[in-house]
Amino acid sequence: MAHDEKHRADGVFEGGGVKGIAFAGAVAAAEEEAGVREWVNLAGTSAGAIVAALLAVGYDAAGIKKILADAQYRRFADYGFGGRVIGGALNAVRSRSLAPGRYFTDWLLERLAESPLARELGEEDLRFRHLRRPDLPAREEVPDVSDVQYERAKYRLHVIASDVTAGRMIVVPDQIEQYEDEHGNAFGKDDLRVVDAVRMSMSYPYLYEPVRVFRNGRPYYIVDGGLLSNFPIWLFDGPNPRRPTYGFRLHGGATPEEPLPYRTIPRPLWPVPLIKAMFFSAMEAWDREHLGGAAYARTVSIPTHDVKTTDFNLSADTAQALYGWGEEAARRFFKSPKVREYQNSFGERLAIATPS
Repeated sequence: MAHDEKHRADGVFEGGGVKGIAFAGAVAAAEEEAGVREWVNLAGTSAGAIVAALLAVGYDAAGIKKILADAQYRRFADYGFGGRVIGGALNAVRSRSLAPGRYFTDWLLERLAESPLARELGEEDLRFRHLRRPDLPAREEVPDVSDVQYERAKYRLHVIASDVTAGRMIVVPDQIEQYEDEHGNAFGKDDLRVVDAVRMSMSYPYLYEPVRVFRNGRPYYIVDGGLLSNFPIWLFDGPNPRRPTYGFRLHGGATPEEPLPYRTIPRPLWPVPLIKAMFFSAMEAWDREHLGGAAYARTVSIPTHDVKTTDFNLSADTAQALYGWGEEAARRFFKSPKVREYQNSFGERLAIATPS
């Protein structure tokens, strides 16, 4: 079945903690300036995975703005009794983190249960089988597409996570069948809960408890996908793409251009700054390597000024400012000649060309 690709797009969202509300503003601009009416394939890491999941289950920009503006971010840091000092210390001993992340899981589960897709299907606990693409051609109709690409195209949502036990990046749900639950039962892509996939992707190291899965009876620990790819703009690349892929990134500062970071490592108290610099370098290096000219031509870069990723005391005014910065950056992006040229390159392509 052919579709009007002019109003369809794929979206990729970077991680960014509480700053993710800026994505709602950017999506609003994409809907208005670029005429996007349907997000087909969606991907994200950490906070970007949250936004991608909300789009995949039917929320639009206005719905996402309300969800993220109404969120009680301070409750996401669920340290328990005594706050970070006491509860966090006890959690660190018991579970390799300061906070278990249960409040976030419950919060997202409620948002998914209230979603347009959940209401349409009469299902509260959405799983990846509910996110299967209904518009794919039969496998034999696209012989030029690899099996990996075809399998990936089956699901509308993909999130990035990091398996720190095996030292590798994983794309969920694509690679979830390589793991088992605590009872030795292999995970299935169709049956994986959407909330569990997002929870894997946003397991910020040291802050949130890693998600524990198993292989051959041994535990493996899954943490924030941003550790290995915070901006998976490459995920939907393939031969003869049928529609544009728009990426949405966040960066500090007030200008549209993203500056390279400058991290000082002072003496004599150098160990902690050095560890932090090494950690963030590992997070950023892979994505910077893949952000060539073609990627920049399809990427909205959103300045977030001095807002911190883990600012759980985010005020309503700051949340509104983030939304505005995202909307402003995206409007400027979609009006640029290079982006218009990129969009126009898809004008004559057929919806049945590839399963991308």
